[in-house]
Amino acid sequence: MATLENIRRRGPLVAIIIGFAMLAFILGDFLNSGGSLFSNDQFRIAQIDDVSVDYQEYEQKVLEATELYKQRMNIQSVDERLKEEIKRQVWDDMIQSIIMGKEYEKLGVFVSPDELFDLVQGKNIDPMMRQIPIFINQQTGLFDPALVVYFLKNMDQDKSGNSKATWIALEGEIMQNQLNRKYMNLILKGLYISNKEAEKEFIDRNYIVDFDFISSKFSDVSDSSISITDADIKEYYDKHQKDFEQEASRDLAYVTFTVVPSSKDSLYTQEWINKILKEFTTTDDNKQFINFNSDISLDESHYKKSEYPNIDVDSILFNSEVNTIYGPYFEDGSYKLAKLLEVKNLPDSVKVKHILIQPNGKNIVDINQAKAIADSLKTVIKNGGNFAEIAKNYSTDKKSGEEGGEMGWYIENQAAAPFQIKPFNLLVDSSLNKIIILEYNYGIHLIAVSDKSAESKKIKVGVVERKIMASSETYQSVYSEASKFAGENRSLSKFEKSVEANKLIKKVAPGITQSETFIAGLESPREMIRWAFKAEKNDVSQVFEFANNYVIAALTEIREKGIAPIEQVNDEIKFYVSKEKKIALLKENISKLLPSDLETLANKLSQEVKEARNVSFTSFQIQGLGYEPNVIANAVSLEKDKVSAPIEGENGVYVIKVKSVTPAPAIENMNLIVEKSKLTRNLQQRTMQQIFKALKTSSEITDERSKFY
Repeated sequence: MATLENIRRRGPLVAIIIGFAMLAFILGDFLNSGGSLFSNDQFRIAQIDDVSVDYQEYEQKVLEATELYKQRMNIQSVDERLKEEIKRQVWDDMIQSIIMGKEYEKLGVFVSPDELFDLVQGKNIDPMMRQIPIFINQQTGLFDPALVVYFLKNMDQDKSGNSKATWIALEGEIMQNQLNRKYMNLILKGLYISNKEAEKEFIDRNYIVDFDFISSKFSDVSDSSISITDADIKEYYDKHQKDFEQEASRDLAYVTFTVVPSSKDSLYTQEWINKILKEFTTTDDNKQFINFNSDISLDESHYKKSEYPNIDVDSILFNSEVNTIYGPYFEDGSYKLAKLLEVKNLPDSVKVKHILIQPNGKNIVDINQAKAIADSLKTVIKNGGNFAEIAKNYSTDKKSGEEGGEMGWYIENQAAAPFQIKPFNLLVDSSLNKIIILEYNYGIHLIAVSDKSAESKKIKVGVVERKIMASSETYQSVYSEASKFAGENRSLSKFEKSVEANKLIKKVAPGITQSETFIAGLESPREMIRWAFKAEKNDVSQVFEFANNYVIAALTEIREKGIAPIEQVNDEIKFYVSKEKKIALLKENISKLLPSDLETLANKLSQEVKEARNVSFTSFQIQGLGYEPNVIANAVSLEKDKVSAPIEGENGVYVIKVKSVTPAPAIENMNLIVEKSKLTRNLQQRTMQQIFKALKTSSEITDERSKFY
C-alpha cells in the first residue's frame, strides 16, 4: 500500500520521466534510420525542382513500362539488361514529364478526351499505336482499330490487372507525345529565316577560293624547347575552370575469378549420362522421358539424309533400326545420347489453304464467337461447301481470300506465315482437304492441306542432353581463391603487386557514374558500383558474385561533382599549356621572317608549299589539312595574292596566300526560297534537340536512385 501511495504522489513526475523515455526512443530510432518525422524523404528517389518522386511511384512506372514493352514486342519476359534499359528510359521520361509539365501548364497546352480517343481509335492514329503487335492485323500487316475495340472490351477479364495498367500507361505515353508535338509546334512556328540570312548563307557557300599554304605542326616542336611551370598550370586552370566541370564518377580496377566446370564436374556428368543410358534404352514413352530428364526438350522435326546437325548421329542412325541409341558423345559442352525414334516416308513440303476468322468488335465480338463461326464453316465445307468461295466471303485475310484461301507451299522447320504450326507433321499427317481448326491469340484458322510434295525417307531423333555445370564444390573452391586474394590485398598497392605476381588479368572500368548499370563482362554489377561510391580512394572490396564470376575491385580514382581539382586535370592542362607555348614559339619564328613571299618563307622554314582548292566558308575541312576552321575563315576573307600573318590552327600554325577567287553568283528568287526552306528545317531540328536540354540544365535535379538500386 505504501508503494502504491508513493506512486500516486509522484504520478506527475513518473509520467514526465516515461514521456521523455518514449520520446528518446522514438528520436533515437528516427535518427538511426535517417528518416524524418514530417516527410518521406527516406523513400524519395528523385527531386526535380519542387517536385518529389518516391520509390513506389517510380517502381509502378517501371512495371507499367515493362508490360507495355512486352506488349509492343510481343514477348513474355525481359532479361536483366532490358530491365535496366527500361528503368533508364522511365527515369528520362519521368524527368521530361515533370519539367515539360510545368511548361504545358504555363502555356495552357493540354489534350482533351476527344483528342485522345482520336489518337487511339479514330482517324488520326498515333504512330505508337501502329507499332503494337496486338493491334496489327496479321494478314494485312496494318493497324486495325477493331482489334483495339476487342482489347478494350476484354481488358477487364485479365484478373491480374496488367492489361488495364498497360493500356493506361500506353494512353499516358501517347498523351505525352501529343503534348510534346503541340509544344514543339508552338516554338517552331515562331522560328523565322530572313531573306538576308538566306542570301548570306548562299554567298558563304558559293564564294570559292583556291590558296597556297605552308604549315608548321606542333608535333615538330620538341618539348625541350619550352618550359612549363606550376604557375603556368595554375594560371591556365584559373582561366578555364568551367572547362573542367564534371559529374561525380569513379575509376575501378578489378579482377575476376571465373567459375568453370572442373574435370570432376565433367566426370560427374559423364557418369550421369552413362547411368541413364539403360533407362533411355527401355523406356516406352520417349517424349516424356526426354522432356523430364534432358536439358533440352524433344525436337519433333524429321530430317532427311545429311540434314541432321550432327554428322556422326546422321550417318549412324539413318540406316539403323528404331530405338537404336548413339552415344554417349560430347558436343558443345554437353554429354548426349541420341535415339532413333521414328523412320517415315514424308513429303518435304505441303501446299496450304486457310480461312481466318478474327474478332472485329462489331459482328464478331470476341474469340468465342469467332470459334463458333469457324465450327459452322467447317461443317458447311464437310457437307460439300466450296472452300474457295467461303474463303472469299468470310476470311479476314483479304489477300489469300481473294485467291480462295491459297497460302502456297511450306517446308518443315520454316515459319509458315501468317501462322506457325508445330509440329509440322500436323499438316503432313493430315488427309488432303481435311479441315483443321487452330486457335491463335489473333483469331481462328481453318486450315486444309491441298497438296503434298513427293515423299522421301526421314528420321526423327530424340536427344537426352546434360550440360556440364560447375558443382557447388567448384563454386566454393573458386570462392575460396577469390576470398583469399581479397583478404590478403586490402590496399591498392598490394592489389596491384598481387595481380602482377599471380599473372592475373586486371580490368578497368573508368568514369563509372552513380547511376551506371553496366560494366563490360559483368552481369548486373550494381552492388559493386554502389560500393565504389561509399568507399575511399585506394580501398579494395570484398568479394562480389556476378553470375559465374567472383570479382574483387579496387577504387583507383574519385571524382566529385563540380569543378575538378587541379591535381586530377594536371596532365590535361599540361597538354593545353604546351600547345599554347608551341603556338607562340612558332608564330614568333614565322613573324621574324615576314614580310616575304610564300615560296621564300617555305624555303627558310624548310617547308613545302601546298595547295587547297574549292574552299568556301561552309567547308567542313580542307583536303590535306583536315578540320581547320580558323584557316578557312582567314582564306575566304583574305585579299587575293596577299600573304597572311601566321594563323593559329587546330594542329599547327599556317601561312596562306589566296591564288584565285570565284565570287558567288547573284541569288535568284527560286534559290532564295529553297535556301530559306533548308535553313528553316536546320534551325527547327537544332531547336528541337536543344529545347529540353536547356530546360533540364536550368532545373535542379537530385538523383537518389542509388539508395534503392
